[in-house]
Amino acid sequence: MFDRFFKLAGEGVTTRVQPDRPVLVGRRQVRFEGDPTGQLHQDGAFYVAPPINFQGDQFDSDGPERLYQRGLELDLVALVQAAAAWAAETGAEGDLMLSAALHRFDGSEEAVSLVVPESAFQHGPLMPIPATPAQTTADLTAIVADKREAVVVACALVSDLLTDMGAHQPHVLTSEGDILTDRLNADFRQALTGWDV
Repeated sequence: MFDRFFKLAGEGVTTRVQPDRPVLVGRRQVRFEGDPTGQLHQDGAFYVAPPINFQGDQFDSDGPERLYQRGLELDLVALVQAAAAWAAETGAEGDLMLSAALHRFDGSEEAVSLVVPESAFQHGPLMPIPATPAQTTADLTAIVADKREAVVVACALVSDLLTDMGAHQPHVLTSEGDILTDRLNADFRQALTGWDV
């Protein structure tokens, strides 16, 4: 089982479920376990915990783990879009309330190094994972109608999450709703659908 997860609580759905155990269906919720783990509620509420992209240093096995910022930012966009899709599917209306947190299930408080552009090997200082969740509200209809709104929301969440780790702004997301595709490597660009790349 993964011991480090990114958690997003709000309203949404995920499209990449590979449950380790059978899906449990309740009167008011569906729970799934595996990669990712989560719950879908009948009222449009949603909880998901996919693994964070942590990696060890291939040249120093005793070195600190690294958190890759670009992957985290893009994962957040997908999760915000999924949250809005599930909320809309259940008939929810109004504001979408989102709370996101980085969490370690292994109980470790070891500091990690934030890596912004992987290709340039620029590692940030060793910092603990932020203990405080990031929270925001957004207009559900706007996110469903315009994918750029999901980027705006994800940008706000990642900005709050990573400020304490020395990242003063997202690397590929903008507050205007753009994804700076020129900052993505070929693998990220190929995986990114529905955007000009």
